[in-house]
Amino acid sequence: MILADSLSTRITRILLAGAAAVLAVVALALAWPAPEGGVGFFRLPRPAESAAIVAAVEASGDESRPAVIGGLDAVGVGVRLSPTFPRPLAGARRMGPEDDRYQSYAATLGGRSFQLEERRLLRRASGGRPRAVVRLSVRLADGEVLVIQRRPPAAARGRIVRGAMALSLIALLMLAMLALAVRQTTRPVARLAQAARQFGDDLQAAELPLRGPRELRDLAEAFNTMQARIRALVDDRTRVLAAIAHDLRTYLTRLRLRAEFIIDPDQQARAIRDLDEMSALLDDTLLFAAGQGEAKAPLSDLRAELEGLIALRQEMGQAVRLTEGATAFARVSPLALRRMVGNLVDNAVRYGGDTEVALERAGDQAVIIVADRGPGVAADDLARITEPFARLETSRSRDTGGAGLGLAIVRGLAEASGGRLEMSHRQGGGLQAELSLPLAE
Repeated sequence: MILADSLSTRITRILLAGAAAVLAVVALALAWPAPEGGVGFFRLPRPAESAAIVAAVEASGDESRPAVIGGLDAVGVGVRLSPTFPRPLAGARRMGPEDDRYQSYAATLGGRSFQLEERRLLRRASGGRPRAVVRLSVRLADGEVLVIQRRPPAAARGRIVRGAMALSLIALLMLAMLALAVRQTTRPVARLAQAARQFGDDLQAAELPLRGPRELRDLAEAFNTMQARIRALVDDRTRVLAAIAHDLRTYLTRLRLRAEFIIDPDQQARAIRDLDEMSALLDDTLLFAAGQGEAKAPLSDLRAELEGLIALRQEMGQAVRLTEGATAFARVSPLALRRMVGNLVDNAVRYGGDTEVALERAGDQAVIIVADRGPGVAADDLARITEPFARLETSRSRDTGGAGLGLAIVRGLAEASGGRLEMSHRQGGGLQAELSLPLAE
């Protein structure tokens, strides 16, 4: 299906359909029935032409007559001499004076005795074309009978086959040239699509080379310009957010120091907690904006990293366990991996309690599964819980609902590492997160 929907296949189909239409029109024009009936390739000469043939044969001497007959014998009709009128053809009938075509031949043959036969099998509908005349037999002045007979297509089969072979070779040559031209035209487009996919995964991807026709070079240049502008916008956004975060941390530090002088212990604890939440929210926002962190750095052993993370969570008293399973190597930053798995486990423990983590291999992907037995989410909410600042918990407390960036950070880091995050309902109840990462070679 992919091949059938490619640009090169579509262009080839259009060109081949056009060539086939041209050939069909040519074949139809050549094979269109003549006014007297029959196909132009295989019809008898018209009355005037037949009279000229008869006169030429009669005027030739005994020595030159065979050469004249041989010259008149053509692909479409056969010309020969017979001592008498031949027997009627199978499937044909002799025409009589009541037929207009018979009268036309009689008027041009100058009173010579002749027989005219038409195809009996082709019945004429009312208002349709007349049946094809297939043989004319004319008695010459010396008594011999000149037979002019329409050849059936089988008689010219040898020449037709040779012509068809030649046309087939020409068609194959044209098809090869067409395929080469289409490939040269569509290859830069395929290269552009590949570059767009690479740029989606890596903002530092190399620029597209300027090759191909002028229009495709202009398209590649426009793509490179767009790529540079997007990269500059992302860099500017990250720098601005980093500067804002630095300045805000300065003010947060001052406020934290001033909060120590609050006399009321309860108000002091609340102020410090608010400042800590603001600092955590600032860190989450900055991490989400930065996106890829140390993405695509090689990782030696995924299972070893997971075992360390789960052991640390268990020391903290969380009900998390790692199931037995496969080992895998993935191209992902250790820092990004710890943040992704940590966010997923935090989300599962907070809402589901008992959490199970598994590592599996699926084709060229390593899949980390974090599943819980919590209440789950509504089907309508499942698609939006990975969006930034999406909160299904209605309270405004960070302790109960967070900032709504946890799963968004996981999704952003996964996509930056060439993977993906999928959320689904767990069989038997609960929620399941599948973090897929590309396996390292």
